[in-house]
Amino acid sequence: MKLKTISVLLITAAVLAGIWTEAAAGDRVRAISEKELQQLMEGSEGKSVLVAVASWCSPCRRELPALNRLFEKYREQGLSVAAISVDAAGPEAMQPIVDQLALKFPVYWTGESALRDYDIVAVPTLFIIKDGRTMERLLGQRSEKFLEKKIQKLLE
Repeated sequence: MKLKTISVLLITAAVLAGIWTEAAAGDRVRAISEKELQQLMEGSEGKSVLVAVASWCSPCRRELPALNRLFEKYREQGLSVAAISVDAAGPEAMQPIVDQLALKFPVYWTGESALRDYDIVAVPTLFIIKDGRTMERLLGQRSEKFLEKKIQKLLE
């Protein structure tokens, strides 16, 4: 089986534009610039990216643990996961949730400009990006089973 890298926004990616790192216990939510977010959203040729946009809302808090479990299950097969917070209160607003859920993937903050720039009308939102193109945009919370099927298809 050919190894592929996938990125998730509640965001995943292999090192894109030098800002992607695997999260470690105690990692802080880090603010990224509009340019860095654009680089994440564009992905790169030959890469599959699942990007998730989240906040502290209840549906996000239910979906994040599922993404965390799927990341743990599939990261050896090339899955990378990350999240983007769009909370107006800044990166500090998301930090307690990241700590409470012990997320293993990085979480970035971009602020409200991302809502406009990427036409985000609901959280969570998942972007599936392949070869630099957004292939699918999913609004609202998805079940772990649904997400796993999407990930398995991307890893084929």
